[in-house]
Amino acid sequence: GNAETFWLTYWSCFSILFVAMDYLEELVGGIPGFYSLILVATVYLFLPMFQGANVVFRRVLVPLTGQYEAMLLRDTLMLKREMEASIPKNLVEAVKAKAAQVLLMDNNKGDDDAAAGAKKNE
Repeated sequence: GNAETFWLTYWSCFSILFVAMDYLEELVGGIPGFYSLILVATVYLFLPMFQGANVVFRRVLVPLTGQYEAMLLRDTLMLKREMEASIPKNLVEAVKAKAAQVLLMDNNKGDDDAAAGAKKNE
């Protein structure tokens, strides 16, 4: 669930921060404010209002490991499952067809047209 994902993401990011701190401590540990900066970074990663762990994970760790495409595909699958669960059964196929059209569009104008069509069908 969401809680497990949050904690796995947090601990992944925190472990990288901890290793970086361990190495940087030798070089800049004596500079005033170093440990305060580490504390602020930890709070940024932890507090849900910032979603710092999610940001660092998605924008730094995933691209560094070459898993960006896999992450996007996983996000798309999760969005599909949420969408299917929230749509009345009799409309699922029609909405899937519209969603496929939107995903296949190439330009921003088409995105605006699709949004307008969706509002018209509501």
